[in-house]
Amino acid sequence: ITCPGVVLKDKQELYLSVFVLGKYKRTGCVPAVFPLFFQERLLFEKTFANIVDPGDLVKLLEFDTAVLELIQLVPPVGKVLATYEENTRDFLFPDPKLTHGHRGLEREILMKRSPFFTGIAPKLRFSTTSLISDSLLSLGRSHIQ
Repeated sequence: ITCPGVVLKDKQELYLSVFVLGKYKRTGCVPAVFPLFFQERLLFEKTFANIVDPGDLVKLLEFDTAVLELIQLVPPVGKVLATYEENTRDFLFPDPKLTHGHRGLEREILMKRSPFFTGIAPKLRFSTTSLISDSLLSLGRSHIQ
């Protein structure tokens, strides 16, 4: 996460909170000095029962929301400094106008500043990789794909 020229008043560490596919994960904490480097992979898995048509999965993902929050560990509960929200379909499968990086598609997004954050909006650089696979689910005696 970059934010040129911004110095945080509070010196407590920060982490990135990610909510995707109904699951919450967070990164480890990093010092409160920009640029922030979160060199982590977060893995989200979800099984969609009774979905056989990829078009139905796309529709489901369009109604789900991915939420990212930059949080500083300021007592008592922490401060949300910036957020980003997008429907999960567009978050996982962005437009083809992106450039190829060494490990997939690298993206840059501007996060929305909270009232606690002074300065320009933080820019988050990240990549996503998605894998969709068919599986056989046992429903009693019958099997569906």
